[in-house]
Amino acid sequence: MLFINKHILHFCFFSLLFLSLIVKAEDSYSNNGNENLLNPNSAPTFFSLRDERENISQNDYYDFIRTSIIEQPEYAYSISTVAEKNMLLKFQQRTRYPDLALKVINDEVISRDVDDFTSIRKRQDDSFDVAVELSQPIYSGGTISNRIKMARIDYNISQAARNDSFSKLILDANRIYLQAVRSDFLYNYSSKMLEDLKPYLVKVEERVSIGISDPIELAIFSIKFNTFSSRVQKLKTERDRDVGIFEYFFKNKFYNYNFPEIYVPDLELDKKESYDVQASRLQYRNAETETKLTKGEFRPQFGFNARFTSYDIDDDEKKDKDIRGGLYFSMPIFTFGRASAKISSAKAKENARKMSIGIEKKKDETKENEIVNIVQSSQNTRRELFSSFVDTKLQRKIINDRLDVISFSTDSLVNSYAEELSLLENILETETSLLHGYFMYLHQNRLLLGYLGVKP
Repeated sequence: MLFINKHILHFCFFSLLFLSLIVKAEDSYSNNGNENLLNPNSAPTFFSLRDERENISQNDYYDFIRTSIIEQPEYAYSISTVAEKNMLLKFQQRTRYPDLALKVINDEVISRDVDDFTSIRKRQDDSFDVAVELSQPIYSGGTISNRIKMARIDYNISQAARNDSFSKLILDANRIYLQAVRSDFLYNYSSKMLEDLKPYLVKVEERVSIGISDPIELAIFSIKFNTFSSRVQKLKTERDRDVGIFEYFFKNKFYNYNFPEIYVPDLELDKKESYDVQASRLQYRNAETETKLTKGEFRPQFGFNARFTSYDIDDDEKKDKDIRGGLYFSMPIFTFGRASAKISSAKAKENARKMSIGIEKKKDETKENEIVNIVQSSQNTRRELFSSFVDTKLQRKIINDRLDVISFSTDSLVNSYAEELSLLENILETETSLLHGYFMYLHQNRLLLGYLGVKP
């Protein structure tokens, strides 16, 4: 009796130990993966598809995107535009400096009808002179300063346009990459499902031939099988199209590319202005400066110049030369309304640019609100979609295992395959919208370049 009690105690001890190990294993599994599925905000994108396909890390994905956009023609064009505006700015800055010019004056008489004895005109009109002239503006009505300011604003606009172009290149690269990987994954997954489904068509035919199933079941099964097969062919067409776009854009053969795992935080509306609003503000400043420049054209202008002239350098006997200089001054007095008309036109343009800022801000806020809602909606539906996908996959396997049962439903079998594929498409669409929406949010707030470590 004592021997039996010892065995019972040993059995209870080892049972408790085994149960504790199972609980710990479940807790460990939950901490490593399942809690992320229960909390979609803490799971990276495409995390739920780890078992279906190997993913790539965030850093590897960012390295790939950074490398790819450098090779795009838009990148080189944006760089060259900034360099052009920088050179124009330097040119305008150097208009403050004096002008030093060398002049060679060769003026020969071709025809002459002058009385050399009685005329008061110069008896010798031929000349072959050399002059060096220095000219320095002192006050130009503010035109020089305003041209420099406009050139600097144009340079800033080109920098904003360059950053906008780089950021949009990242968006395009992300969209093309995700679309290609998504289409490839869906086609491969659906192809395997179709191959798994083909043997059941043969088995259903055998069930009909031996009288277990009604021929109508075979007809219905064949129709839905063909529909599913057509769906797979459509996915193949989409896959070939998206992979072709991928290879053209990235200049790489599409081979073994996987989904990226990117953590997407909870998003809120940000007050940071978009590139369009920034450009609109700079354009308003440019129009404001242009108005000042227009006004300066009708203000007084003065400066000084000095000139050294050596006369008749072709005559060795004559060594005439002089240095002359003085101030110059000009001011328009009456322009028959041209000044007021031109200034009014510039002022109207300035007012229009000012109003465009409000329009761009409204567009920015509307777009950002839309993006935040898309990302939040994607985050809220991730868990439900994945749970439905796992459950549908389980039910489909249960239906597969019941093929030899008399009450087996061929209609339910094909429907389970089709429903599983539809849920997988929804999961991929949600994850793609989540990641692309996050990148769009960073783009709208001019944060995408810094987030990916792209330095223009």
